[in-house]
Amino acid sequence: MQERIVRYTNIACSIIILFFLLISVSIYYFPNLVSKFFILNQIKINGLEKSNINIIKEKIFNNSSDLLSLDLKKIKEILEQEQWIKRVNGKKVYPSTLILDIIENDPYAILRDKDKYYLVDIDGTVITEKNKDYELENFILISGDKSPLALKGLIKDLNIHFSEIIPQLSELNFIERRRWNITLKNNLLIKLPDSKIDKALKNLKSLFVNEKVLQSNIIEIDLRIEGRASLKVDEGKINYGINDI
Repeated sequence: MQERIVRYTNIACSIIILFFLLISVSIYYFPNLVSKFFILNQIKINGLEKSNINIIKEKIFNNSSDLLSLDLKKIKEILEQEQWIKRVNGKKVYPSTLILDIIENDPYAILRDKDKYYLVDIDGTVITEKNKDYELENFILISGDKSPLALKGLIKDLNIHFSEIIPQLSELNFIERRRWNITLKNNLLIKLPDSKIDKALKNLKSLFVNEKVLQSNIIEIDLRIEGRASLKVDEGKINYGINDI
């Protein structure tokens, strides 16, 4: 009985191996014949909101019309060059379906570069150019040479050390490619240092929490010198007493 089971098992394994061998030989020597059984006729796309689905499908079909020869790596590279697309993951479902999971860029800020305006992702990716009247009030306005490259680091520091200030941000100006000036929605200007931003933000948070800065007549806080905060008021004396500054 045991010998019969072993014999049948060997026969089944041989048939499976032969089957895959025949498929491999067919693919190698007769690719056009085999590809007819794997015609790409369905593309399912998840996560698409802002990108043009027709353009995406056209780019895929221009690359290959059959699923078997479709190069997922190449499709990923092609689609990630589209303005709104950040990342693409693809999966083949034989015989005829391609599934794409797409992550699109999420507009976080508006970059002002001379007379031009661009939507920018939180990681600094420049998405697309927009008219200067494009809903500017809904986005943080950033400016300064190389500011998109430094944006992610600043937002990360703010999230870690003073996340409460983020909803108050209005403008971010990257000064001389080395430090940031922050303007809040109430027009309060905050000058951050070149380095040790974490300490500066902790001190800033302390001012906001303990000294009620937003309720005072302070219009500028200069934190460029480590351990100090220079304050400028609108007129007269500070409305709220701030000690040891």
